[in-house]
Amino acid sequence: MSKGNSAHDKIVARLSQAQALILEAMTLLGSDAAAPKVKPSKTTAKKTAGSFDFTTPIRPFVKRHASKMSGPKKFVLLVSYLTQGDESKTVRLSDVTAEWNKMTDKSLLGMKFNLFYTNEAKNNNWVRTPAKGAYQLGSDWKEIFA
Repeated sequence: MSKGNSAHDKIVARLSQAQALILEAMTLLGSDAAAPKVKPSKTTAKKTAGSFDFTTPIRPFVKRHASKMSGPKKFVLLVSYLTQGDESKTVRLSDVTAEWNKMTDKSLLGMKFNLFYTNEAKNNNWVRTPAKGAYQLGSDWKEIFA
């Protein structure tokens, strides 16, 4: 990957974050006559209202989000928690699998870890690998919450 694509990915991610913040601010100002009337969909409101609350402990975070996710999405969910949603932070595969192995109960991740999940996550641009055994969030990682 060239440096240009990396910079482009960062800009796209930042614009997406800005869009979410603007939507949330406009929603908060919804009753103000000067503000444009924007009514977000229920899924958008849910995403901006707390889906990315990385301050909660990891087990409740996983329990809240992982129930209807596939294995690759659950992998990205753990990467997102371990990096606190920061696309520039890197997490080791060993750290992800260690956390995964602590949460194989059906109410949490509910399955054993499989390396296939990492490949599928890369194919969907949810994660990228700057080095062998290291992962960063890709520009499309928030799609796992849709």
